[in-house]
Amino acid sequence: MVGVVKIDEDLLKKVQRLVKNKYMKIKYSNAKQFVNIAVLDKLEKEIKTK
Repeated sequence: MVGVVKIDEDLLKKVQRLVKNKYMKIKYSNAKQFVNIAVLDKLEKEIKTK
């Protein structure tokens, strides 16, 4: 199952700039991967606080 979630355009531009950084390119190959990791991290933190 693939869902589509839209994010704020300015936020996306910030993510894309970060991912284009040559030092971050090793850690995040694209904006989608960055968002997936960030959401997973946030979910894990939220679950732990419950």
